[in-house]
Amino acid sequence: MYAVIRHTFVLDLRDKYNSQGEWQHKVWLFDTERKAMAYAITLLTDPVLIGNEHYLAHALERLQTGKFWQLGNESVAVGKVEDTIHIEEYEDEKSIH
Repeated sequence: MYAVIRHTFVLDLRDKYNSQGEWQHKVWLFDTERKAMAYAITLLTDPVLIGNEHYLAHALERLQTGKFWQLGNESVAVGKVEDTIHIEEYEDEKSIH
């Protein structure tokens, strides 16, 4: 199983004089790395990439060879999903950190 992970900042522009935003971290699961990569490539929609074919080619190469692309704090990655790690719950419900 493979995952596509995206970290992106989403702006709420309903009020143009008081815009707000938040970081969103999204994950999509795929049964093959090929499907995950195909979807990850569709996420390369930043205006800087679309407007510059050389930078877009570089982003595609980075994503395909390194499984990761980042522009500023925005990023897209493809990773292998590992087995679930079971963490014991503490009786006093304190944080594990």
